[in-house]
Amino acid sequence: MTESPRYGATVDDGWLYLEGDDERLEIGSMETVIELFGGETYTIEYEPQQSGAAWLATDEDDTITFDVRETLVDWAYTEEFVANVEACSLEETDGDGYPLRASVFVDVVTSIWDAKGNLDT
Repeated sequence: MTESPRYGATVDDGWLYLEGDDERLEIGSMETVIELFGGETYTIEYEPQQSGAAWLATDEDDTITFDVRETLVDWAYTEEFVANVEACSLEETDGDGYPLRASVFVDVVTSIWDAKGNLDT
């Protein structure tokens, strides 16, 4: 079984990029990405029975809050994820006037985060 290539993220001159071995995909300005996430931090809420897992260190209110910038750069992105985001235009905008590619990127990432890594839910 061969593993799917993984992509990393970098921030260069205020712009977020996903990078693989031979390509660099512009996502958008970090300012826009952070605005689409709703701020510099993101909070995931867990059910009380989930937050009791020994490996999961939640706050008293069964949440985990983390730095968006750090998490985006530390994360590994799959080839499928990158292909889906790449299919979205940099020039088009969504209904709120944000670049479509940045908007789709944030929507997919927040869906994964909110699913707590379980994409089957």
